[in-house]
Amino acid sequence: MKKLAVMLLLGLVVSSLMVMPGKIQAADNKVAVMWVGKSGMTNSVLMGFMQRARSSAPNMEIQLKRELKDMQEAETLFREFESTTNGIVFLRSTGAEFLAKVKPKVPCFVGGCNNPAYLGTVKNLNAPEGNITGVTYFIPYQEIFKVMLALFPNIKSVGLLLEKGHPGAVIDEEGTREQCQKLKLAYNEVVASNRDQLVDGTKKLSGKVDIFIISNTGLVMDNTVSLLAVANSTNTPMFAFAEKPVKAGAVVGMVADDVKLGSMLADSVVDVVVNRKPVSSVPVKTDPDPKILVNQAMMQSLGLKFPQEILGKAQVIQ
Repeated sequence: MKKLAVMLLLGLVVSSLMVMPGKIQAADNKVAVMWVGKSGMTNSVLMGFMQRARSSAPNMEIQLKRELKDMQEAETLFREFESTTNGIVFLRSTGAEFLAKVKPKVPCFVGGCNNPAYLGTVKNLNAPEGNITGVTYFIPYQEIFKVMLALFPNIKSVGLLLEKGHPGAVIDEEGTREQCQKLKLAYNEVVASNRDQLVDGTKKLSGKVDIFIISNTGLVMDNTVSLLAVANSTNTPMFAFAEKPVKAGAVVGMVADDVKLGSMLADSVVDVVVNRKPVSSVPVKTDPDPKILVNQAMMQSLGLKFPQEILGKAQVIQ
């Protein structure tokens, strides 16, 4: 009986040892995903993230906290997640700005945000020097203007529409202004805090600029239809830094693929949290092949003809 009891005890120990690694692995693979406010772009990033994470790391536990009320609520949750998870994904430019001000205790990841180097989150995108990496929808402005000038070779002035106080506004303003200076284009801007200011400022520029640019800021993107009513009165085309305005009627846009970026973000999270790669060896990723979007109805309405070599690569929105 004594020998049988010992054998049973050994069996229980072995069984527990066989189960423990799996439990430890599950406990060590907890990730939180969070962001403040509503954003269609962020939802697309999340879609790509969840699809890739479920296929590449099905045992990774993901806790979602979406559309938080404000940064105060976000900071409280963030501090909790620092002690209860092995990684935090803080999406949107506001998340990247928050991470720039803290020294996270666990690996953190940005996404659905403008250039994190400009936001102060990391200094070196290729070799992040802190405990933060991720993805960004940022596209170098020289690439954007190369496409813009191929489509609109005769423009001599631009009007950039911006939301005052938005984290991405300064980035879009600096990048656009710099390209205008290099290309000898007259630069104009509207910086608005609300819809009325935005529309009134656009009206003042309408007919005085050759093209309007819709920045990657929420106020401007959300009011594309109202802005189009102003721009179309003088047959002034609108170029967008995001996808939503093109679907609403802007004639062209050059944008990162948010779902693809979400997949790339999941790969980075798995590399760091599951595979234990150091954050510094996981670069902040950008879309290697941004989308060119063309609104066919608006193109025809404005009587525009674009080069076939670009149209052939573009995603045409009917």
